[in-house]
Amino acid sequence: MGTLETPLRGLARSQEGFTYRRNPMNVRYLLFVVAMLVSPHLAAQVNALPPTRHILVYGDAEARAIPDRFKISLNFEAVDPSADVARRRVEDNLKDVLAKLKAAGVAENEIVATSMEVGTRERYDERKREQVFIGTGVKRTVTARFDSQSALGTFLASLQTSKELNVSSVDTELADETELRKALREKAIESSREKAETIARAYGARLGGLYSVSDVAPQFQYGVREGSWPSTYQWNRTRSGDAYTLDRIQVTGSRLARNAESFQTGYVTFTDKIYAVFLLAD
Repeated sequence: MGTLETPLRGLARSQEGFTYRRNPMNVRYLLFVVAMLVSPHLAAQVNALPPTRHILVYGDAEARAIPDRFKISLNFEAVDPSADVARRRVEDNLKDVLAKLKAAGVAENEIVATSMEVGTRERYDERKREQVFIGTGVKRTVTARFDSQSALGTFLASLQTSKELNVSSVDTELADETELRKALREKAIESSREKAETIARAYGARLGGLYSVSDVAPQFQYGVREGSWPSTYQWNRTRSGDAYTLDRIQVTGSRLARNAESFQTGYVTFTDKIYAVFLLAD
């Protein structure tokens, strides 16, 4: 019989059969493939760094604005052995609140009421060690948006809360938040370029072109982690014509007058970050 010859590289014949001879190139290639399969996201981030000289920076912008819209959420719930009685109590409270909302100047399209939820209510009896039926529960939720703080104050002054009617939350909003975030993004991009130019100039280098940019925090192999660099760019929003601009000044907060109302609107902080890799020119 003839001898069996194998065309595969890395295999050597012995008396017992075939043995595998390690090839350094094959091992390195195998490890590379395994690493790519296990962590493709990490590999993509590492490969995003250019092989030439570069600077990795982030640009940040922060604006503090006073909210001009207020969203309130109210819960209505009644429990009674008679489902119809519980329903009527919830509906009576709801009608009263809707009338107060309209009196406070809230538009109908700014009021949203959920559908009625009906379910069994029970309590645990320690003596009997079992759940005991207490009635049928009826529940509804209403949310409303006010376009001014004074309108919200008027409504709260007229509202009488109870076990069957309570305020679950009051949230602040900004009517032109989309426009503000657009301005923040432009300032974050501007600050990333300014930081890169400052660093390059300090080391006697010249800034080249942009290699990559992202608004997702990178985690590269050489240890850069989001939040490890101090933020020094803060912006105050001002109106210029029909658009908003961000002036480069630091705002620490508002001072309240000694006799000011306790129901005082505070600042809401909006932030934006951009991570950019710039090449260094030769």
